[in-house]
Amino acid sequence: MGDFFIVMGCGILGLMAHGATTRPWLEWTLRFIIVIVFLGEGLIAAGALVDSGQNTWQGGIAIGTAVATGICLVFYGRKLYSVAFSFLDNIFSGAAAVALYKKASVYDVFTKIHVFLPNSIPHMVALFIYISTFATLLGAVDPESLVGGPDGLKLPSLPLPIPVPIDTLFSYNGLGLVLLSFCGVGIFVKRDFKSVLDRLGWKKPSGKQVAIGLGLVVFSFLYDYLWSLYTHNTGTDMATKLAVYNSGTFSVVGGAEKSLILALATAIFAGVGEETLIRGALQPVFGIFPAAVLHGILHAQFNHAPILIIQVALWSCVMGLVRKYTNTTTTIIGHAGFNFLTTFLFAFNP
Repeated sequence: MGDFFIVMGCGILGLMAHGATTRPWLEWTLRFIIVIVFLGEGLIAAGALVDSGQNTWQGGIAIGTAVATGICLVFYGRKLYSVAFSFLDNIFSGAAAVALYKKASVYDVFTKIHVFLPNSIPHMVALFIYISTFATLLGAVDPESLVGGPDGLKLPSLPLPIPVPIDTLFSYNGLGLVLLSFCGVGIFVKRDFKSVLDRLGWKKPSGKQVAIGLGLVVFSFLYDYLWSLYTHNTGTDMATKLAVYNSGTFSVVGGAEKSLILALATAIFAGVGEETLIRGALQPVFGIFPAAVLHGILHAQFNHAPILIIQVALWSCVMGLVRKYTNTTTTIIGHAGFNFLTTFLFAFNP
């Protein structure tokens, strides 16, 4: 239930941000909220600096969060973010490589193409939410496993009950991400419903795009297999841990029918929800790489096995590249299709 209220709160901030473009009092209200959060983060960071007995991982995250939020509050600080995000996006989108291939001006590519607008209140609020979310989820990662310590898997509160309760349906990994995305792009405040769908990249796919989406399903299986060649041979018994995770997460009683329902739910929650938020709402603002990194860290159930978070983030970069040159619907086909097949296989034949 806590996730539900967090999603709703972020959605309200998104709507307020778009309303602030024509209502100055809303802009100052949002700035006040961010300042209050920044001061709280500053106090936590100060405590981390003076308390040598505090967890160094959590302390470092607290300091980094306070600094990142402070920079976000200042216009010229947001210009730095714009430069960094735009630079990364020109690399990961292939724009710089295309310019080199065509012998065009790479300088023009890096100076004229921007994905984050420093003077945009909605972008400022989106960055604030991004920083806060990223820091919160990063704090859940076990730092020992980053340096070769014990490597395990923490089971989330699954399997999903059938029927799915309303708070789970609208939680962070459910349809709540769709609702958050709609609010984040200003539905009924800045954009009407049709404009929202267009902004999020929800478009009718062509036959070629459907084929690309199905190709992403095949790519995802191949990608998982190639990663398993590494992760299953690291001496951490990853194969057994993943088997335990999958059997605990995707187990249902009821045979093929219940397995099919669970597979459809997972495809909708993750495939539609995550793609709409990450590829539809966030990528046009932050670019391919920052959106993909957040997508990886959203899989915090792997907090004791960060290599799997990295695996998701790199896979997400490929999905982002496809979204860049097609639409979100295409990546939804690939993501939802992959999740549907894997979930059904785990649930029906655990």
